[in-house]
Amino acid sequence: MQELLVVVIVAVSALYLGAKYMSAGLRARIVLHLTRGGKRSFIARWLDKSGGGGCGGGSCGSGCAPRQPDPPGKHRVIKLHQR
Repeated sequence: MQELLVVVIVAVSALYLGAKYMSAGLRARIVLHLTRGGKRSFIARWLDKSGGGGCGGGSCGSGCAPRQPDPPGKHRVIKLHQR
């Protein structure tokens, strides 16, 4: 019984890591293949991350604007002194 539980936990974590680091093109093809019948399965909803755009789903409300670089001359320089 304990071995079965370990197998299930390892399989679920391997699926999670595979889905997390899967390329966007491959993920889109898998979602397209899973939704051919018109029904969206749980796995298709879980893999479909097209609405995020790097913002975490688009509903975060943080604006997700690209960060502006610091103006020149405002950088702090670390000075190293020899002894």
